[in-house]
Amino acid sequence: MPAQLILIVAYASNRVIGRDNALPWRLRGDLAHFKRTTLGHPIVMGRKTWESLGRPLPGRQNIVVTRDPAYAAEGATVVHTLEEALAAAGDAGQVFVIGGAQIYAAALDRADMLIATEVHAEVPGDAWFPPLPAGQWREASRVAQPPEDGLGYDFVTYDRVRA
Repeated sequence: MPAQLILIVAYASNRVIGRDNALPWRLRGDLAHFKRTTLGHPIVMGRKTWESLGRPLPGRQNIVVTRDPAYAAEGATVVHTLEEALAAAGDAGQVFVIGGAQIYAAALDRADMLIATEVHAEVPGDAWFPPLPAGQWREASRVAQPPEDGLGYDFVTYDRVRA
């Protein structure tokens, strides 16, 4: 059985996910949720996301997707397509796509689940999460979180609607 492909993302009301290759907020609860959810599972990211992290995330197989055939990422597996990333994850039951915008866009049509932190604010940015195609996703759960630094947010899980 193929791995369950899960996108995990934090986005603002205007779908912004990043600015200057960084998160536009720092929400401790969201970071803890991300760690709890992805620990022990392969994580797939684009080169820019990898470079923004500055190091491999511990306790997870880090897989970096890049078009650059000579790219090296110490502590990570480097691949060149989403298909290669899924193959590199081996027999993992769940594989998490953690960004950025190009990788989310490439993976959205194949994803089985979306785990979103929806931040209740419109923020400036230069990277966006793609809109969910109508009729293809249903909200499975929503849990409001206590505001941090004046920002309210919810943890929301969406499941793909299967025909």
